[in-house]
Amino acid sequence: MSTDLDREKRAPSPTAAATDSSAAADAADAPSAGDVQAAVRRTYGVHDYLKVVGLFFVYFITLGQVASFSTYQDYYEETLLPDYSPSSISWIGTSQVFLLGIVGILSGAMYDRGYLHEALFPGFVLVILGLLLLSFSYLYWHILLSQGFLIGIGGALFYIPAISIVSNNFAARPALPLGIAASGSAVGGIIWPIVFQHLLPVIGFAWLNRVFTLLVLVLSIVSYYALISGDQSVHSYHPKRRRARIFNSWFPRAKDESTVESTVDSTVESIQEPSPRKSKKFDIILSAFNGRAYQVLCVGVFFALLGYWVPLFYLVPFASISLGTSRVYASYLQSILNAASLFGRILPAAVGHKLGAANILLVGATALSILVFAWVSIDSVTGITVWCIFLGFVTGSVITIPNAVASRLSQPSNTGLRIGNMWAVGAFAELIGPPIGGALLMERDGKTSYLGCQLFGGASVLIGALFLIFPAWSIIKEDRAKKLGTSDDFGDGENSVRVSNDHSPL
Repeated sequence: MSTDLDREKRAPSPTAAATDSSAAADAADAPSAGDVQAAVRRTYGVHDYLKVVGLFFVYFITLGQVASFSTYQDYYEETLLPDYSPSSISWIGTSQVFLLGIVGILSGAMYDRGYLHEALFPGFVLVILGLLLLSFSYLYWHILLSQGFLIGIGGALFYIPAISIVSNNFAARPALPLGIAASGSAVGGIIWPIVFQHLLPVIGFAWLNRVFTLLVLVLSIVSYYALISGDQSVHSYHPKRRRARIFNSWFPRAKDESTVESTVDSTVESIQEPSPRKSKKFDIILSAFNGRAYQVLCVGVFFALLGYWVPLFYLVPFASISLGTSRVYASYLQSILNAASLFGRILPAAVGHKLGAANILLVGATALSILVFAWVSIDSVTGITVWCIFLGFVTGSVITIPNAVASRLSQPSNTGLRIGNMWAVGAFAELIGPPIGGALLMERDGKTSYLGCQLFGGASVLIGALFLIFPAWSIIKEDRAKKLGTSDDFGDGENSVRVSNDHSPL
């Protein structure tokens, strides 16, 4: 009996054995420095650029729709859901943005472990289904489930993997292709409000969303095949993985008694000392937060996003209610803002190789906080129009550049997970930011005062900008150390170096 107990104490648990096997396989699959150097120096072909096109349409479908939610917000407040407060209605849009980030943890891990098709296809299906069901919705909970949950979860399943594909394919200089692709959200933000205002009086809310469903169906098909084009470059840094390993890491498979006994008998002779190991389901997620620069980046992104969506959600209601503009022109302001963000996504990314993506993100967040504070003084149609142009340009850089910074602080083997983790942290801010802003709206002299909402948005982004100073400084410090041939670890460990064929601070 004592021999059996000693054997059980010395033997590893089935869960630990599965985890050890998965970890060993991950180590075997990790790319060597030579493999990564060869990958980033290869000649880009048509399949690489098709992936940028695919990501462009992904942005159009996801953030392009979210960037247009102010138009939906105004319609829900005035027509479809007049009995609900602006704060309650904003939960529909923030739920969509929240799920886009939080489910990105799963989809990012799926991509890193070879589950690209299993993430893309269900995601596109759920978004199409959500838009179709939205066309039949007329109650608050109908809209919350279809537009908030279904579209949010579906978009999250293909959003992070699509970003990771482009990031890894253009690992040497990811900012520019990511910026070009991210312009899809600006194009979507231009088209969605214009189509909404032109077709709504003609065909009604139901058929309007069925038109959007057909549009998204076509774009989803194009995007799917563009992202998976060229099987060898879909996951260029990772050999083909054993597909069961994702379940070994997240959901260790239980073994029957005979299997356990066989495992114990086969390992007891080679185990001399007990090696206890506590298995956690989310070790893979927590380990991906390594590095002080990356951790502070996540905190900065959280506060920046806490105030980021406040002006975007309440722009149209502010213009139509407080400034007295027509609903059509107020909706056009949303398109003007998104048109300006088109340049804000591409131009900062184009100079990112010279100035550094983290530096551009810091400048963009600082400028955004100043503009949101300036919102307080706007009291004319001309002022709000000019303000939308500047705000759109700045918001374009703030929402796009974090991907390049997170990629810069990651290794190719965990890029998807770390980008997903960053947006998952920001998702909590996106969930509560606009509702808090809506709760701060007050009635003064028969008019709605947006002062509390405006101050909250500006202060939140400013706090985020202060946190973003550290990752920008850390990357500059590391690049200087590399140029001098010295090692200067600022806490990112194995994730501190993104191999590049130059020394640009990207």
